[in-house]
Amino acid sequence: MTISRAASYFISTPIYYVNSKPHIGHLYSNLLADTIARWQVVKHRSAPKIIFSTGTDEHGLKIERAALSAQLSPLEFCNQVTKTFRNMFDQFAIEYTDYIRTTDKKHCQAVQHVWQELLKQNLIYKGSYEGWYSVPDECFVSEDEIVKDQTGQARIKESNRPVEWTEEKNYMFKLNQFHERIEQWIKDKKPLYPIKFNKLALIQLNELKKQGDISISRETTRLSWGIQVPNDSSQVVYVWIDALINYLTAVGYPDHMIHWPPNCQIIGKDILRFHAIYWPALLLGLNLELPRQIVVHGHWLKDDTKMSKSVGNVIDPSDLLSKLQCDGVRYCLLREDVLSQDANFNEYKMKKYLNAELANTLGNLLNRVTSLSINPSHIYPSSPSSTFSSSATELIDQCINLPLRVKTAYDSYEFYHGIIAIMDVLRACNAYVQHEQPWVLVKSTIENDQQRLQILIYLTLECLRICGILLQPIVPSITKQLLDILDIDQSKRTLHDCNVLIEHKEKKLNIMKNQRISLYQRLTIVENDV
Repeated sequence: MTISRAASYFISTPIYYVNSKPHIGHLYSNLLADTIARWQVVKHRSAPKIIFSTGTDEHGLKIERAALSAQLSPLEFCNQVTKTFRNMFDQFAIEYTDYIRTTDKKHCQAVQHVWQELLKQNLIYKGSYEGWYSVPDECFVSEDEIVKDQTGQARIKESNRPVEWTEEKNYMFKLNQFHERIEQWIKDKKPLYPIKFNKLALIQLNELKKQGDISISRETTRLSWGIQVPNDSSQVVYVWIDALINYLTAVGYPDHMIHWPPNCQIIGKDILRFHAIYWPALLLGLNLELPRQIVVHGHWLKDDTKMSKSVGNVIDPSDLLSKLQCDGVRYCLLREDVLSQDANFNEYKMKKYLNAELANTLGNLLNRVTSLSINPSHIYPSSPSSTFSSSATELIDQCINLPLRVKTAYDSYEFYHGIIAIMDVLRACNAYVQHEQPWVLVKSTIENDQQRLQILIYLTLECLRICGILLQPIVPSITKQLLDILDIDQSKRTLHDCNVLIEHKEKKLNIMKNQRISLYQRLTIVENDV
């Protein structure tokens, strides 16, 4: 096995359980990963090779039961639901490179290889285990996480999901051997972001120390839908270890590891324990390098209320697509989410954002400076040689400072800060246009007024160019249309090309005669949206 890090950027999302159709939480995890991956391309003059893995978790008791309910075999059921996930990712321009299904042959082989390696390291032993088991979560839950309801049914305190007492013989993983190394990794490297999740992971680690080693298999009499433990047909690999190994499958484990370790792994806060404790323990057992960073996001609420099927307020991504368009959904989710807390989806608020910022602030600015009344020849003027007015100089300063502000925000996964900074500059540019009154300048025969008009057109188009480059990870379709109109070469769409006042010759914009430009169509807001 050769491990030599290539010039690449490896980002992953969790793989999603296929017991039901995808929801906004699944979409957001992938959207966040896609945006980070696109940013890696934009911010480097020579972009790294992107490895972006996602996929579906297709084994376990919950899926076995869901398939039975649907009167399908487990694999037929998985095939159906997996299509809905892939379709959703395609609809929202999620450009993953690797889609891992845990039912795929290459993944099953990777899982069995991991098992054999851990066995060689004397990290697996046969034992017995008893405890509260959650079918929805496919995991055992500690006693202090349990409460009994009025009927005597044991439930998980946080999620209210039912659990059942389970006793069985299975294989155990020596998690205790890695507690100190994991604790040191978290304390020294602080790999979890936002930073508060490092403290939370340490709390969870201390709780696990009391529980001892962990079960990594299930009896086939209880669960048949899974990957068989090597050389033991009475056991299948526990779904959580099966699922975590997908990240190794994505890079070609065990033979091709040149893209290891992951640069960034996206997870929801509900699976922190698996990724901050169990996952590094497995990697340490395999003598593999640990992830460089794990980015944790919260849950999505609807109108400040937790989403649930029983309440009937679960957001369907396909419904959002029809209402807000692909880039509109991307923009709203990235603009609204703050990683350190749960995010709230309010349709009225989202539509107000889109109309005010994408349709008006961005879209109308382009229309103003390319209109036949102001710029009838659709010219992108050459770099001005004359002196700038104070209002022009102020706008130039904002454009000069913007790339670093956005880079700082994007590098910290605070995309909302970057978006707000970009919109601030675009609003300043709109104010500059309003102040200069191009509709007056265009009618003037005074040479100085004509120079001011050309400077205005030039600076406005430069502002749009810079903002368009910086918005590419957020709204890829809109920015492609914008940069194509500005006739910006594909090789000139990186962070390094965001300098203002770059010298260039006058050129024509890519606008057809009588073409109506609409970067984002205004949305109709009705009373029901409020």
